[in-house]
Amino acid sequence: MTASVVPELKQDVAESSYPEAASSPAPYKVHWFRSTIFQIVVVGGVFFCAPGMYNALSSLGAGGLATPWYANATTAAGFAFMAFLCLTGGIIVSKIGVNASLFIASTGDIIYAGSLYLNSKNGTQWFLMFGSIISGMTDGLMYAVEGPIITSYPEPDRRGRMLGLWVFMRNTAPVIGGAIIFALNHNIDSSGGVSLKTYLVIIGIMCAGPFVSLLLSHPEKVQRKDGVKIAFRQTGWAQTFKEWSKIVSSPDILLLCPLFFTSWFYGSYIGTLQTQYMNVRTRALCALVIPFGDIAGGFMIGYFLDNKRLSVKQRARWSFVGLMVINLALWVWTAVVTKQLEDKQPVIDWTSGHIFASTFILFILFDLATMATQTSLYWIISQMSDDFIALSYMTGTLRGVECAGQAVAYGIKSNDTTDWLSIGLNIGLIVFSLPFAWTVIRKIGVVEFKKISYAIQQPEAQEKAESSSVVDEKVAEAA
Repeated sequence: MTASVVPELKQDVAESSYPEAASSPAPYKVHWFRSTIFQIVVVGGVFFCAPGMYNALSSLGAGGLATPWYANATTAAGFAFMAFLCLTGGIIVSKIGVNASLFIASTGDIIYAGSLYLNSKNGTQWFLMFGSIISGMTDGLMYAVEGPIITSYPEPDRRGRMLGLWVFMRNTAPVIGGAIIFALNHNIDSSGGVSLKTYLVIIGIMCAGPFVSLLLSHPEKVQRKDGVKIAFRQTGWAQTFKEWSKIVSSPDILLLCPLFFTSWFYGSYIGTLQTQYMNVRTRALCALVIPFGDIAGGFMIGYFLDNKRLSVKQRARWSFVGLMVINLALWVWTAVVTKQLEDKQPVIDWTSGHIFASTFILFILFDLATMATQTSLYWIISQMSDDFIALSYMTGTLRGVECAGQAVAYGIKSNDTTDWLSIGLNIGLIVFSLPFAWTVIRKIGVVEFKKISYAIQQPEAQEKAESSSVVDEKVAEAA
């Protein structure tokens, strides 16, 4: 069977998988409680209370503890379990439902924050490891359920902006958490751990997460402005595992995995630098200000990806090339700063002048570039399917591979290894991932992706899929 090559898909063609939206004469009237934007706010609110406050503590470096090495080891263990739950969490979501999954996912970080408190007060290290593992498991489930919500719920022409709103909500937590941390620790001008009150306040905020999760609407009750209904499929165990295995092992997902792996690899090194060279109040300032970089990165790339003056092809390619250049440039800057820190061995305060400015701005730009990169990765995946369960498997794979990278990165920094090992690995991983990711990026807007809706396809769908695969084989000619 043959198929003609489409040189470039325009916006309306690229989104032709939403026939209801294309044929709708006017936007549907929706109730605010069932609207897509409210669902994004709820998911963002849960993230605010749970992983968001965890990130606020992480912004201090080593969870606010005095030394980074054991904290990095527990974080590595947490990310290892998180990676597993991200990869398999979509199966859990498909069985127990979206609402129950989000509720369970909102509880684990409370245990982790409590373990930080007890370890800081009594030196209870075994509970810190236990708390990190529980947190990793529930956060893995969180990413498996929030991914399909933020990619399948929004209308196609608002997807980039909704991703930006999600980034804003999830990073409001580190800003507010950072403000709390800064207020409680701004007078501590020495190195070491943060005050115990810090953990108690953070734990109190985290406890609101399970209650916020109860506000989420079931997928089939969500109302979109284009009138398209969101289907939540129920399948048997055999079909569930077949769909999951086929989706996570699909060529396009596998080709993106090296970029997934390296997208958050930098975090352990930056956190260790903060703990090694910055005093407590300067680390608290970082916890307050740096999340603004995440917010800016998410909104900037979100609006760019929704820019209708550019074709889908242009948005995909220009964003990818621009973000990769920025990421590599930041690592060159990091190498320069690292050499200065090793030579001077300073204890950096916000009054330290040039050395404070160079490290502080670097940390902000790293968060901006990394969040913009992750937002673009979610957007790329949203071009590959419009099925909720399939997107759960795909976004779970994205976060699972990212977490595997973080587990390796924190494992490396659980010992006092040379900083140049981390720098070299980060640069090498980015360069290694580029040709594989480009193989997928160059398809977007050139040919219509084979939409992964049902991995076990009906006979009539199978014929269409075969036709699409022939087009994919010829994509190089069109690109």
